[in-house]
Amino acid sequence: MTSSAGFDRIIVVDWSASKVASPKRPSPDAIWMAVVDAGGTRCSYHRTRADVMAALRAQFDATLAAGQRVLAGFDFPFGYPAGFGRAVTGVDDPLALWADLAARVEDGDDNANNRFDVARALNRLFPGVGPFWGCPAALADADLPAKGTARHGHGMPERRQVEQKITSAQPCWKLYTTGSVGSQALLGIARLAALRDHYGDRLAVSPFQAPDAPIVLAEVYPSMLAGEVAARQGVDEI
Repeated sequence: MTSSAGFDRIIVVDWSASKVASPKRPSPDAIWMAVVDAGGTRCSYHRTRADVMAALRAQFDATLAAGQRVLAGFDFPFGYPAGFGRAVTGVDDPLALWADLAARVEDGDDNANNRFDVARALNRLFPGVGPFWGCPAALADADLPAKGTARHGHGMPERRQVEQKITSAQPCWKLYTTGSVGSQALLGIARLAALRDHYGDRLAVSPFQAPDAPIVLAEVYPSMLAGEVAARQGVDEI
């Protein structure tokens, strides 16, 4: 039975930009997926991005086979501050930026990835230093500083409009250390772009496309519900 929101299944994925597979034992700061449908709520732990993408495709395929609809939310930015997409691709279409990032990103089945190299290459498209920053000190160089204060003259806004309203959200330029989401965005967007290629017009990306396809992807920010989550969390529950 389709819900009042028009979806038969809702999925939320807690993402990770880890460069290695997460521990075999379910752990925090890793990839988790929750599925809610007529059968109830189910959570699963995934050690790699490749693994969770396979699980997502299985969910999407089952949804399509049943003639149903699914909303899938991911906790990383789907876009960047105004002007970035045009500077990189020459157009303002955010999904053109998705395709560009997907062509740059290498993300192996074991989680090995080139996110810092991608950030360096993107930074070289801009004057000054930046906008991306954050990496282990040993990997920092003239193109990718370890600290945000080392940036200058790149010309990009620091935050998207939504992050100006929700100030607890970190800027998407920050790739490393506490609260960073920039690496998750680079790797996540590339993975979701592959889903767009696979499912075609059966998949829509909100808010860039009308959310009327059988599969709809959306950005979510679960930290906005931190209080509600804490109140329901069980003893020793991750």
